[in-house]
Amino acid sequence: MLRQCLKLNTNVFLKQRTIAALPVFYRQASSYNNRTPSEKPAEEEPSRSFSRRYVEVDSPFAHANKYTYVMPDDPYVASDRVAKILDIGSVDDAADYIKALPFFLQSPVVWNQLIGYCAKHGRANYAEQFYSQMRKRGLDPNERTFTHMLTAYAKSKSPQAIKNAEAWLKRMEDFKLEPSTIHINNLMRVYNHAGEPERTIEALKKMSTTGANVPDAVTYSIALQGCAELNQLDRAEEVRNIWTGIIYRLDRNQRTGSSLSKKASEISWKETAMRQTTKDTELEIDDSLVVSLLSAVTRTAASEKDVLTGIEAIDRLYSLCPPSAAEMMGKNASQRKPGFGFHPSVKVLDAILRFSGGLGEYKLGKEYFDLALEQFPHLQPDQYVKDAHDWIEKQLKRRTNFEKKHQYLTDRDNRDKRNNNGDNRKHRRQ
Repeated sequence: MLRQCLKLNTNVFLKQRTIAALPVFYRQASSYNNRTPSEKPAEEEPSRSFSRRYVEVDSPFAHANKYTYVMPDDPYVASDRVAKILDIGSVDDAADYIKALPFFLQSPVVWNQLIGYCAKHGRANYAEQFYSQMRKRGLDPNERTFTHMLTAYAKSKSPQAIKNAEAWLKRMEDFKLEPSTIHINNLMRVYNHAGEPERTIEALKKMSTTGANVPDAVTYSIALQGCAELNQLDRAEEVRNIWTGIIYRLDRNQRTGSSLSKKASEISWKETAMRQTTKDTELEIDDSLVVSLLSAVTRTAASEKDVLTGIEAIDRLYSLCPPSAAEMMGKNASQRKPGFGFHPSVKVLDAILRFSGGLGEYKLGKEYFDLALEQFPHLQPDQYVKDAHDWIEKQLKRRTNFEKKHQYLTDRDNRDKRNNNGDNRKHRRQ
């Protein structure tokens, strides 16, 4: 009985509570639905306030570019902001921005952006200062950091550029980093810029024999650019050696496994050792490498045999061998070999014309131009190619006129000489 009474009282209490709440519910709904458009709704919850955090830098540039200084989410966004500040501001503005970042956003990615900018513009002292500031914050450099530092000395005019660049390359060992081909390429640029092309060629030979790094197209291009500054007796030979190394790698990449095993017994022990130790990758021939090769041949050729390096390169790479080139190869007992099937670009065609014109082989240049357009109809000469072709035709016409005039004068002298001899004999008879 007691339980039934308690249960009855509880139900009555809940029913009264529900009935009491109903008018409130309907009043709230009525007040909302009957609100006129001009009335503002009642605030049911406090409004949210969005407060942005900024990188706190007190400078006129920072105040003028407020939204650039919004706090980034990660180091990569911060790196992009540094690049933007460097684009529209100054190096000091970018340095102030990085220093004001929270520590968790300061990383080599951010500092490399600033160091790389200084390196690109040849400001090695600034790059070193920012490197020191990065190290003071306990941040270790990475491979890209050392790439930027070597790039800085590749454009430096300091007499200590080579010494400093080599020291930076050696410093990579302190952080257990191995120099890559990119680092060696930048060191070779330092050698060329400092007027030490012999060291450039030595670095290339070391890469080709030790196997620690593999030369790429950029490596060969840098070495070819340095060949023109070598001793007069050595430079054409070095260009030929570099081209031979390129051909060796291209031939090896085209061989199949069975043909490679057949050739294994025919190559020398040195080539075998190099093949086993070198981490070889497929060499990609790009336009810059071909342009550097033809330019090096033009600047170093002292005989017709030296010119053959460029003619053979054009033939092997693009299967372009006009009659004048075939005649020159026949004179020097050089046989044509199967080509690699590359298609020349407009930039390469321009380099071929300048190669021919620079050597005074205007007829050869004209034949190259006609043959290239015949074999590769997709080529659309740009203004540079048209200008080079027009210049070659002009020089060819001038040479033809000169030869005709020279032949005319020679024939006239010979005719006058014969007439004089006839007059002399006639005078003697009289």
